[in-house]
Amino acid sequence: MKITGIIAHLLDSQTKYPFDWQVDRPGSDDGRGLNRSYSCLLRILTDDGVEGHGLVPSRGRATIDVVERRFGEVLIGHDPLNSEFLWERMWDIDRLEEFPIYAQGIADLALWDLKGKVANLPVYKLAGGYRDEIPAYASTTSFDTEQEYFEVIDAALEEGYSSIKLHLRYRDVKINAKLCKAIRKHVGDDVELTLDASAMWDYTDSLWFGRRLEELEFLWYEEPMREFDLESYAKLCSDLDIPVLAAETPDGVHWNAGEFIRRGACDIMRTSTHYKAGITGGLKVAHLAESYGMYAEVHGGGLANLHLGLAIPNNRYYEDLVISPKQVRDTASRGVPLKNGMVRVPEGSVGLGLDLDIAEIEKNAVTTVRLPAK
Repeated sequence: MKITGIIAHLLDSQTKYPFDWQVDRPGSDDGRGLNRSYSCLLRILTDDGVEGHGLVPSRGRATIDVVERRFGEVLIGHDPLNSEFLWERMWDIDRLEEFPIYAQGIADLALWDLKGKVANLPVYKLAGGYRDEIPAYASTTSFDTEQEYFEVIDAALEEGYSSIKLHLRYRDVKINAKLCKAIRKHVGDDVELTLDASAMWDYTDSLWFGRRLEELEFLWYEEPMREFDLESYAKLCSDLDIPVLAAETPDGVHWNAGEFIRRGACDIMRTSTHYKAGITGGLKVAHLAESYGMYAEVHGGGLANLHLGLAIPNNRYYEDLVISPKQVRDTASRGVPLKNGMVRVPEGSVGLGLDLDIAEIEKNAVTTVRLPAK
């Protein structure tokens, strides 16, 4: 089997449920009209007629640029089942220009999707198959008032989530400490709470806030600082009892994860398919963390990350973004159905199990790139 061509579609991915994010922090998909969001669908074509699909749900413009300029020479003509070899080839190209790590990830996802279709198996079975379902936690967006947090958390608990992760709206640690205390009081002592600070603070504020989370018995404390500052992370891990979850955004995959572990700069590792270059990179990070007795919690939702979370033993949850009470109850909007607090890939899935209408995608794509060019 050989790769004969690559097609990439740039797609308008405006969300049905726009949401707000932290004050004075620009970002995509935040509902404020600051950034138009585009996804990218990558299709890998073969001489056997089997087609693999990878999807990046945002950051599509940067991804399709890399696909157009680089991936033809790396992928076309090779056996798509040799995904480890092709992952290394893409990583070598990254040295030339530091392209976005999720661009490498989209190609790796398409290769794993193709392998699953050839094997007639879901990707998570090929990648390890540790379990068939996993608990989901509700990961909030940011809200202006305590009441808005209460309402979406209540809806999530009613829907069956047993664990809630908070994202904060303001940088001020005292405002956020008050919010966390109010939420703990609202849900009681038995509901598991975690917090993602999204790299808002320096070491001093991170330490102060971490001690407040310890008092409130939060399960973990995620990314309080930018993740280039390994010395501060190592000091924070040493100074706090609450586990610090880190290494989400650095794009050195397992090499970078290894440095976090070596320095004692995290207590829980982050892995994913987008920031760790696909299933291949996500597995490398997870298995490295496992060798040190460390959890590797999968960041972000979507089918690809669900497959990764089902494949490995040291991930406890699937992360599901909750935006509003209405969106929480709209099960179709979340992509992966929740039943009794658990998620699994759709019945009968092979490969990644993406439900795609290629004819509609061809018709409605903002831009389409075809390699080799006709």
